[in-house]
Amino acid sequence: ATTHGMELTFAALLLRIGIEFGADLAVLGVVTTVGTFTFGATALPSGYLSDRFGPRAVMSGCMVAAAVFAAMVALSPTLPVLAVSLGLLGAAIGPYHPAGVALVSTVRERRGVAYAVHGIAGNTGVALAPAVGISIAILAGWRASYVALVVLALVVALIVWRIAPTRDEAAEAMAESGGGSRDAANGMPRTAPPVQRGWFTTPMLLIFLASVCMGFIYRGSLTFFAVHLEENLGLSFFGWSPEGIAGGVLTIVLLSAIPGQWFGGALSDRIPVERAALPIVLVNPLMLLLMASSSGYLLIFASVGFVATNFSQQPILNGLIADYAPEGGAGRAFGFSFFATFGLGSFAGSAAGIVADRWGTEPMFLMLAVVGVGMAATMLAVAQGAEVRRRAIIEARAGGAAAGS
Repeated sequence: ATTHGMELTFAALLLRIGIEFGADLAVLGVVTTVGTFTFGATALPSGYLSDRFGPRAVMSGCMVAAAVFAAMVALSPTLPVLAVSLGLLGAAIGPYHPAGVALVSTVRERRGVAYAVHGIAGNTGVALAPAVGISIAILAGWRASYVALVVLALVVALIVWRIAPTRDEAAEAMAESGGGSRDAANGMPRTAPPVQRGWFTTPMLLIFLASVCMGFIYRGSLTFFAVHLEENLGLSFFGWSPEGIAGGVLTIVLLSAIPGQWFGGALSDRIPVERAALPIVLVNPLMLLLMASSSGYLLIFASVGFVATNFSQQPILNGLIADYAPEGGAGRAFGFSFFATFGLGSFAGSAAGIVADRWGTEPMFLMLAVVGVGMAATMLAVAQGAEVRRRAIIEARAGGAAAGS
């Protein structure tokens, strides 16, 4: 929750920071990319660091470093210094995800729900960042929001150090779980990866490509979500300012990620994971199209639908990565995946900023819908290949039963 709160605070304060430094949306999109790219890039060495020093050291170290660099953001006198500070802050919090998700993948029963619960914690940070950040900024300025993050990060570092497993405890748990049971209740495997799992198999590459698409949509939408609502919502309540209403509505909308995460995780525990992805990736671009062309309550409905489906994908993709990765390579696979999601996907900040600055946020969400269609096509290909392999398993079992009789 703290990791994602730190990640999204800049997006929530985008307009205020732009006013102080005299920067337009295109420039702010580039500044956003600096921080979000490093956030994804440091996911790559995270698996090695966790194996070498243990998840407790990695997570606590991330929070201490984040506190230092959040203070640098708060003290930044110019836009270039702010960009560098945001880059360092992104690099500090980036190593969390591969270590954390790899630990969750050791769960043997209801693994999809376990991924969902972990994701819900992150969604809480995403949802609270706009309301908390904007509220503090209204009272004391945007820099005070980052001072609050300094205090929060130090508190979290202490808590994690006290309750997280040591390196040896984590290694023992991973060894006992063996990466998690692969058998569903009906006796069929919950996923159907190739017999020879490798880094460059077609399904693995398609899953990484889907991660890039998901990251592009995630970064592009969240960076300009508040701006889009402020410009298009057109609602007022009790004399509140439009920007205050947009911040509150955005928090409510982002909370829909919680049932979305749970739905995706629970669905992947009940049907093959590849099939679970299909209805979600097909609905997601439709919600983006509706967001681009609506206002008022319809915009709120479309935003809720988009956030719910977008975050439903996370536990499903995590399950696919864990099972499709080469034997013993889940940690590195999650490192590559989060680099694809948050690192390569970070360029959405610049691309979306250019589109939004030139034509407005409506065409920007249309662009994200096109990316969503591409992701749907990718996951359809993964599911089709899995169905072929699953039918082969069924036929092989039927043939064996016939031979035995």
